Amino acid sequence: MELNTVIKTGTWSDAADRINSNFSKTSSEVEKIKLSSTRNKGLYPTIEALKAAIPSPVVGDWAVVGDTIPGPIYQCKTKGTWSATGTTGGGGSIDLSGYLTAEEIDDVTSI
Repeated sequence: MELNTVIKTGTWSDAADRINSNFSKTSSEVEKIKLSSTRNKGLYPTIEALKAAIPSPVVGDWAVVGDTIPGPIYQCKTKGTWSATGTTGGGGSIDLSGYLTAEEIDDVTSI
């Protein structure tokens, strides 16, 4: 995702257009993340606890089993069956590199 640069010079209308466009792009990215994480069924201490809590998973569901994040990931690849993926994870992250710093935002809003 590439955001528009909000420059210090120009009209408020130009800056507002860029800011609104950036908010729209950011909102779209957040929605994508929300949709991708809806299949996450949470953290369970054991595979037995996961199976008891969600006995009929659908393809795409996944959960972390253990007592820490990151932990072993289990996924439903066949309806109704949990399988170990052999990978660990579950923490998730959002790459915020390339966004305005707090100081840059303060500079823009103080105009």
